[in-house]
Amino acid sequence: MKKLALLLLFLPCLLAKAQNTANLTLSASSPDDITATLVLEDVHFHPNLGTGLADTKLETVVSVNFKEKTTESTVIQLNEPKMMRLQYAGKGISKTWMLFIQPGDDLTINLSANGDVSYTGKNAGYQTFLKNYFLENQYQYLPVFGYKPSQIENKSVVQQSDSLKQIRLDAYQKFKSANPASPAFEAYVLATTATEPSLIRKMIQEKIMRRNRVIKLDPAQRKELEDFTLTDFKVLPDDALLSQAYRDELRNWTLIPSTRKFPLGAETRYEISPEALKDVYAFSKEKMANNPKQKEYLLTYWLNYAATAIPTLETAKTLLQDYKTTFPQSPYSDYITKLIAVKETLQPGSPVPDVTLLGTDSAAVSFSKLSGKPLCVVYAFSIGQHEPGMKALEDKYAGKVTFLYVSVASGIPLGTWKQYAKDRPGVKHLWASDENISILTEKHAIDIRYPFLVADGAGKIISRWIPQEFPANKTLDAELQKAVGK
Repeated sequence: MKKLALLLLFLPCLLAKAQNTANLTLSASSPDDITATLVLEDVHFHPNLGTGLADTKLETVVSVNFKEKTTESTVIQLNEPKMMRLQYAGKGISKTWMLFIQPGDDLTINLSANGDVSYTGKNAGYQTFLKNYFLENQYQYLPVFGYKPSQIENKSVVQQSDSLKQIRLDAYQKFKSANPASPAFEAYVLATTATEPSLIRKMIQEKIMRRNRVIKLDPAQRKELEDFTLTDFKVLPDDALLSQAYRDELRNWTLIPSTRKFPLGAETRYEISPEALKDVYAFSKEKMANNPKQKEYLLTYWLNYAATAIPTLETAKTLLQDYKTTFPQSPYSDYITKLIAVKETLQPGSPVPDVTLLGTDSAAVSFSKLSGKPLCVVYAFSIGQHEPGMKALEDKYAGKVTFLYVSVASGIPLGTWKQYAKDRPGVKHLWASDENISILTEKHAIDIRYPFLVADGAGKIISRWIPQEFPANKTLDAELQKAVGK
């Protein structure tokens, strides 16, 4: 009797576990030099180097080369439906298919040497439907549509994109008649189907406007492109957030009215004004009142933008106060609170936070040891980033300013970095390990949009929020003049 009672207690645990996992098996008919990789596309905000919070985390679940074995199984934890990418590589073939995975799925993915895939198991029909009608994104259809990058007029591509939309809709109606329709799957299919043709139309029209030249669009042209979004976009159920195309247009749709009310001045350093940010935050909160996931998605996105892309702190503080009240349990509140606190320590006149990194000779170098001469810190997110464009400023301030290039590229070994980092008079290079990149993030608030810091000879900050500007870094030049003149 006692054993039966224990079994009855244990069964709900097994059922709960089964309901929160999915079993996936990658299989090949015979050993072959092909590789299959499953990547989970997890739509949630997470810290991302250089941008604050990123809205999607791509996580490799399993990768297998079938040269020595023909099957590989994995169990993934899921509490809601997710999209996945199945990536295939081998024998000169590279393909990506989208998968829709739910808790409780038991799916076998059968790969062939000719670059094809088939599915068996629970909900295999969903994957077959996506394989037949959905590539990773609609831009992958452009070659099939006859798109020619060197050609200005590509209007036939728009017509074919609209035709694909109708084919997808017709096919989905047939699919629903023979398969149980998951609300999340339907939301993904309809959101992607509705949104991608609008993106194609805008891309083609913008190409015609620019006539294949790098020119700035005038206000009337920008308005014409924005009107595509305002006319075409429709708010769909929250599960539509599974679609990247939908997420992108959702943000555009909410933002356009605010940027029209509060246009940017020519002197601004960022893409959205503080006034527009406050307005789009309020607009998103109102419009998404009946769509809680989309409301939290948008408000988190605008709050993160205010805290990372806007040099001043007033906007972020204002939005954060409302955000904490609206989402009292959100884990992102603490993250933004800490980020604001760090930015408060990086105001003009504050000392440059001391961090110890490694130089080209592997010796430890601290920021505090570099005072005595004005300092221009350049945070490089890839090897050699910014250096070619900084040559003119290096020459202009030779002997007056120390230029310090700090590698914050994650995952690059010290030995590899050394091959490319060459010190020269007035120029030093430092390498940050992944651990020290985290420290720099916490102390210097490194951001890809603001890759420069200028300090005076006493090690006090002149300016931290200096953007990259092309072709010349005018703002950086002006801040260096201040540092030299002190």
